[in-house]
Amino acid sequence: MDHFCHNHPLVKATRRCHHCKKYICSDCHIAFLDRSFCSRSCLFASLRASYRELRAARRGKKSAGGRRGIGWNTATVCGILLFMLIMAGLVVVSRTVFLEIRRDQIAKTARETMQPVYEGDMRGDILQQPDAMVLANQITLVGEAADSIIISLKVNGKLVAATMPQDGRFEFSDVSLTYGINEIVLLGMDGSGRVKILQKIATTYGSPRFSFLARDVSRGNIDRKEMALTFDGGAGNGATKAILDILRDKELTCTMFLTGGFIKRYPDDVKRIVFDGHEIGNHTWSHPHLTSFAQNQEHSTLPEMTREKLQHELVETAKQFNRMTGQKMMPYWRAPFGEHNQEIRMWAAEIGYRQIGWTFGQGESMDSMDWVADTTSASYKSSDEILRKLLSFGDATTVGANGGIILMHLDTQRQNDPAYRIIPAFVDSMRACGYTFTTISELLRP
Repeated sequence: MDHFCHNHPLVKATRRCHHCKKYICSDCHIAFLDRSFCSRSCLFASLRASYRELRAARRGKKSAGGRRGIGWNTATVCGILLFMLIMAGLVVVSRTVFLEIRRDQIAKTARETMQPVYEGDMRGDILQQPDAMVLANQITLVGEAADSIIISLKVNGKLVAATMPQDGRFEFSDVSLTYGINEIVLLGMDGSGRVKILQKIATTYGSPRFSFLARDVSRGNIDRKEMALTFDGGAGNGATKAILDILRDKELTCTMFLTGGFIKRYPDDVKRIVFDGHEIGNHTWSHPHLTSFAQNQEHSTLPEMTREKLQHELVETAKQFNRMTGQKMMPYWRAPFGEHNQEIRMWAAEIGYRQIGWTFGQGESMDSMDWVADTTSASYKSSDEILRKLLSFGDATTVGANGGIILMHLDTQRQNDPAYRIIPAFVDSMRACGYTFTTISELLRP
């Protein structure tokens, strides 16, 4: 049975707050000495309750004639933790004001740098220069301190973890950074409740380089037996319910690229897509033609397609999705009709989007062509033919279908033999061959 976050009802959750027992997602999670809490108030309440119990136990021992206290690892630690929590909310007054001001500044900087706008001329040498991009935004902090000190970690003013050194050593793993300026503060508290800032680190995690974001992504890591089943939602939703039922039955989480028009016309479908845990990418607002491919088989930018128009299509779609679901779209987009070029991809990269295509190889493709309904068309394939096409992809290569991205649609104009009927058989067959199905964000992980 799936559980969902108490604060974010559309987000699946596996952790429970140690104090109130409510389910919480990773965004709500506060780690404290290997326990999870949904808020500082629950953390405070839990420590206060533990401290009362331990004090009562200590008084019981003394009344029975015992002279020993409960020791550093019980009552004393809980007392220190209680003071530390107060410290986490207050720190030192003079420092608190500074940190609160910095928190607002950092959040503002991070929001601005998440969607960079490049004002220069992006044609020319910029695309040819050597370049690189950081793919992961997590760091590990390792340090030394006395075992009697409690160490807490704040990132951009938010308490994210606390620990006690063991054998003089402590570690905070996988500390996430945001784009822009990050302020990392380590605080320590001794057995007397004295608090001190031990270390303050300021670092900037830069926005991805446009030349990397502008690359056409059509495949994941060919060394991993993974693939992503993706769906485009444009004008209609004729197959949406049936597809979502199949995906739920097969316990599949996919990536779906939705237009703003789809989001506006089919709010119930969108909410269910989000509720079922699928990730959402951008498919523009109106699904326009971007290049001249339909006219001359060339991907030249259409005269009427400008940088401002494309970015407006993407931004308005993201806004509509956020208004409806309260969530942000993933930083991926798929060009309508598969029409794009370096210039168009760069325009999208300026506002943080990576173009996601589908996998193709030696005369073969993972485009299901499920949208073709005319049985007299040379592009038409029956559902059985589509299944055989996808199952045989990569048979002549050493990497098979590793990293494959499959294209299907949430609508169908087929009166008979809808292509989505192949999904269960395809998934079962690929799983039997050792493949796992995942989302685009997982497929592209480092």
